[in-house]
Amino acid sequence: MTTTTNLSEEAVLTAARELIARRGPAARDEAMARVADLERQGNWPEHALAMRVLTVVERLLAPPVA
Repeated sequence: MTTTTNLSEEAVLTAARELIARRGPAARDEAMARVADLERQGNWPEHALAMRVLTVVERLLAPPVA
């Protein structure tokens, strides 16, 4: 069984892509705000998941390396 905090890498990638599709470059700021909110709440399992999504969002939005 997969819980929301134990998502596969593919599921995290899909979540990041969907966030970028909805918010464009602002997806990074939205993901960062989610991480900060969960940190303030002390919700560490969801925080870990949000960090995974943020990492992928940042990777996908990063300019290509020449």
